[in-house]
Amino acid sequence: QTNKPNRKMLVLFMITAALYASIGLGGGSTYIALMVIFGVTASQIPITALICNICVVSINLIRYRGTPFPYRILIPLLCSSIPMAYLGGQTEIPPALFQILLGMVLILSGIAMGVKREGLSLTYPMTLAHCIVIGGILGGLAGLVGIGGGIFLVPILYAYNIGPPAQIARIASGFIFFNSISGLIGQMNKIENFLFPFSLLPMTVAVVLGALIGTQLHLKVLQRKHVRWVTIFLIEFVAVRILWLTWTNY
Repeated sequence: QTNKPNRKMLVLFMITAALYASIGLGGGSTYIALMVIFGVTASQIPITALICNICVVSINLIRYRGTPFPYRILIPLLCSSIPMAYLGGQTEIPPALFQILLGMVLILSGIAMGVKREGLSLTYPMTLAHCIVIGGILGGLAGLVGIGGGIFLVPILYAYNIGPPAQIARIASGFIFFNSISGLIGQMNKIENFLFPFSLLPMTVAVVLGALIGTQLHLKVLQRKHVRWVTIFLIEFVAVRILWLTWTNY
């Protein structure tokens, strides 16, 4: 195992950041899969993915700064998700269980994103109680596996018809940003004598460049439906790859 990124990994991180940033997500799930494939030390994988998430969604939040901010939805989500993300980040789980959990959740998330929006529509509004329950579940899961949770939240927001795509992307970016910070603190606290892995600095540079490219792709080149299906393909590919690696290694 290694903590040093090679050129191929950096290019893939940049492409991942570009694709996910174009729809308001951070790409943490795919960063994790790439690091598993390239043999990065297991203890560093969640930390690296969360830091990359924070970098990418920070750019997303700046990009969507002109969109009306739905505090009524985001604040209750964060009130329950932030503490749960911290607790999830502190929880120790076996590597095989971690990979199985991540792979299965991603498969279900990709399927949910593939369903037409009208097929996901709910007839009742997203209440305060819904926000607290959803935030807690997704925050805990996000902290546990080392991602921001936006990939799970977006299909739910579409199902509740929260608003236009730009508004949903902004909610997801805010959710990812704060949960990634909380989960990162939890992950660092469970490592004795934690030292910041400066070897991940090239990865953060790569994802920042990718996020900037993704912004331009979103605004000028790609249609939203194309980005959506590219993202679904990435999610399912990552999930199958993780489960296959788990099956062959354990």
